[in-house]
Amino acid sequence: MGKRLETKLFSNGAEFLVMAKLLLTNIQTYKAYVNFEGYDLVCTNPNKGLSAKVQVKSKNFVGDTSFYLNSDDKAKSDFYVFAQTNSLKRNGEKYKIISDDIIEPKLYVMDYDTVEKHKRIDKKGTNWISISKRNISNIDDYLNNWGQIKRFLKMNENEI
Repeated sequence: MGKRLETKLFSNGAEFLVMAKLLLTNIQTYKAYVNFEGYDLVCTNPNKGLSAKVQVKSKNFVGDTSFYLNSDDKAKSDFYVFAQTNSLKRNGEKYKIISDDIIEPKLYVMDYDTVEKHKRIDKKGTNWISISKRNISNIDDYLNNWGQIKRFLKMNENEI
């Protein structure tokens, strides 16, 4: 087996991509840089004193729909964002970064309870979820659904 692909830059990129989308949706968002087990971003509504913890999970290969979840002993996030970055193609044991024919990332926003409802446990006891129509029939309802977070923070959908 070849050397394992280092994905730290990809996962950091996915976190910043999600943060940018939240900010562009007018949701105040901050990155939790270190030592915040269980979540990567914090969204706030300072007018109401509310916050939401967001865990970003990313997969980088085109067509990869399975995501490992946090272990039960980590802090519970209010939302998960599953980022299919579509940044890489696999060719045997080699990887190719996609740059010419860009495939847009897909960002699926799910609250904690929805993730719990659809999660599975593998043979090693690890929680995971498959983000696909075959496993979640209404998966498209979660694509870029930032309104869930706005409702959680008691923001008007079009609030500026």
